[in-house]
Amino acid sequence: MNYDLIWELAKTDFKIRYNGSILGYLWALLKPLLIFLILNFIFSRVFSTGVQNYSLNLLTGLIIWGYFTDSTKMGLTSIFTKSSLIAKINIPLSAIVIASTVHTTITFIINLSILASFFIWFHVYPSVWSVGIFIVYMLLLYILILGFTFLTAPLYIRYRDLDQIWEVLLTLGFYAAPIIYPLSFIPEKFRHWLWLNPTGYIIHYSKLALIDNELITLSNLIPVIFSILLFLIISIYIFNRYKNHIAEML
Repeated sequence: MNYDLIWELAKTDFKIRYNGSILGYLWALLKPLLIFLILNFIFSRVFSTGVQNYSLNLLTGLIIWGYFTDSTKMGLTSIFTKSSLIAKINIPLSAIVIASTVHTTITFIINLSILASFFIWFHVYPSVWSVGIFIVYMLLLYILILGFTFLTAPLYIRYRDLDQIWEVLLTLGFYAAPIIYPLSFIPEKFRHWLWLNPTGYIIHYSKLALIDNELITLSNLIPVIFSILLFLIISIYIFNRYKNHIAEML
């Protein structure tokens, strides 16, 4: 694995993304913050009753969902957007795929600084164990994103409608995940349907860990780890089967 190449590609993508904008890299901070302020203003009066630290719950969910959204969008089109580079030099396609996820992870880490400052503002301090399990959740989310990117980046070369379809599915996933509303507002008999969205599962338990210092049981975590790792393995297998034909389709 050429880590230097991946890092250079990721840095280049990060710089290009904000190049030419007046505020530049500040958009990495302002975008999730502005969305949070709007949604918090609209929904805080609706859901804050009986929900402690609603604003922190909302911001945590938005930042995690934003990471998933940006990463999957960038990952989906990662190979196609580098088609001119692939035509000129022999570059590992896997490096392009991984670099697209590293690039969005940089933005996510920046956004976590916003989240940390709000936790300090509201005097909510997660325990060391809670922070540790949150890191585990984020690693699982990254693996999920990586699996999605390995699976869809080659498919997008042939099926250009995938980005439009994924945009619709992301909108559906946003409202299906416990981001704006707490899970307690969903009737018990319908909650299991929400876990069809693994990102919603991660968001819910991340909020419980960071805000309520409530840790997931091992019996609930192991199936999630297994399913996400299996998804990554299958995605890499499919990617390796089709990567030799990608240059022909570009």
